[in-house]
Amino acid sequence: MQREVERIRKDIKRLRIQGARNVAKAAMAAMGVIARKSKAESREELVNEFLVAADELASARPTEPMLRNALRALFAHMRRSKGDVVELRKLVEKEELEYFRRMKRDEERIAEYGGRELSGSSVILTHCHSSSVVSILERANELSKGMEVICTETRPRFQGLITAKELSRAGLKVTLIVDSAVSHFMKDVDAVVVGADAITAKGDLINKIGTCGIAMIAHEHGVGMYSAAETFKFDPLTLWGGIERIEERSPEEITNPKKLKGVEVRNPAFDVTPARYLTAYITEMGVITPQSLLNVVMREGIEKLY
Repeated sequence: MQREVERIRKDIKRLRIQGARNVAKAAMAAMGVIARKSKAESREELVNEFLVAADELASARPTEPMLRNALRALFAHMRRSKGDVVELRKLVEKEELEYFRRMKRDEERIAEYGGRELSGSSVILTHCHSSSVVSILERANELSKGMEVICTETRPRFQGLITAKELSRAGLKVTLIVDSAVSHFMKDVDAVVVGADAITAKGDLINKIGTCGIAMIAHEHGVGMYSAAETFKFDPLTLWGGIERIEERSPEEITNPKKLKGVEVRNPAFDVTPARYLTAYITEMGVITPQSLLNVVMREGIEKLY
């Protein structure tokens, strides 16, 4: 059991599992592994195993509130349950399956809302890789044939190549560009759509490094800037002044530092796009402006994040 959970943690840490949705799903799957394979004989012992694993999983990728929210919601259900160790195992397995069903349902809704919002666009630009963005663009192309997508390569891990391959297989016309060519191509773009790793109480977007620069360029050209995001990516800690931590990864993802004597190599994985540069978030609840997102989350019940 411990070996399997540790493998999931390492896969998250090393980006073998990528994307906020996939990371959250993997964390919930790890909770399911513990529920099924733990040798704990008491509720207290089992809860402690869940807590230790959750802490290790959450620390693997610090800029992933969707992961933390998923675990936080699971522990909220566990606290409300007064059953013994057997019932607790069943509860966690049930919540694991329900979470997967909810994610599937949410992605279908996001694809529909986003597809309709962007169906009138001829050229869309996207950055990095997001399963929600891919679903949106596939749906938009179904509604409005002939759509073209410009994908950035997305240095340093080249996740944009994943997006390009998936959309090409789906029958869309795809152009791949280097990240620094965004300004050159923006004059031909009707809309930009990216994923999301976190959303703050101010409506700011935390996403793959380079997103903020793209948003500013889009703003200067009068191009709409959208982010596909479940409301579970909202970070409730930012309500009380918490600042989303920006993960900084190994410089070896960029180059071999030993070959650059005396040169510091920095590799932040994400940046912050202020809400003023965003047109809307495409969520499972609809297309929502950044300024309205907090009200929607509060109305629906922020307790679901605890």
